[in-house]
Amino acid sequence: MTRIVVLVSWLVASILFGLLTKLLDSVPFFGDVFTRMGIWVLIATCIAAYSKTAMRAAIHTLLFFLGMLTGYYLYSAYLFGVYSTNDMKYWGFVAVFTPFLAMIVWYAKHGRSSAYILPALPMGLMLSLSLGIGLFYVDVNYLAELIMYIMLCVIFYQTPKQLSIVIVLSIVVTCIIELTPLNWFLCFELSEL
Repeated sequence: MTRIVVLVSWLVASILFGLLTKLLDSVPFFGDVFTRMGIWVLIATCIAAYSKTAMRAAIHTLLFFLGMLTGYYLYSAYLFGVYSTNDMKYWGFVAVFTPFLAMIVWYAKHGRSSAYILPALPMGLMLSLSLGIGLFYVDVNYLAELIMYIMLCVIFYQTPKQLSIVIVLSIVVTCIIELTPLNWFLCFELSEL
């Protein structure tokens, strides 16, 4: 019974968070931060990393994103009448995959040997969102997401050696994202918002 109350609470809180996110769209700094993918990677990582089990990480993350999207798009429909179904489809598709990604994050935080490799995935994604990388340059595009990258370093920290390896691997993941067609997926997502 208490487990059901916790799950319903997660859902209600995430719906309210979706409403708050829509309200923050018009606030200058917060509107910019909450329309980018970085904050959602950070929030999902926190939910998953600090869950008690991998299954709870998956369920809590899925409920958070489904509730948040429901609140966000219902409030958008209330304000504007209709809303882009392409955006809803895209983010709904992303939400369906969050349980799998949450389990990866949970094992990245709680596993011994996996803590040397798996944290590089969300950290590399966050770094790719904050930096512009080409063959001959590196540029900080979004300082807020670079700060979120540092926060991910703190979340996944176990030992100096482990963190050093993960940072190097996250740079490799960032280069793979930035210099391959994987970047198209992120560019599509960011241009749609």
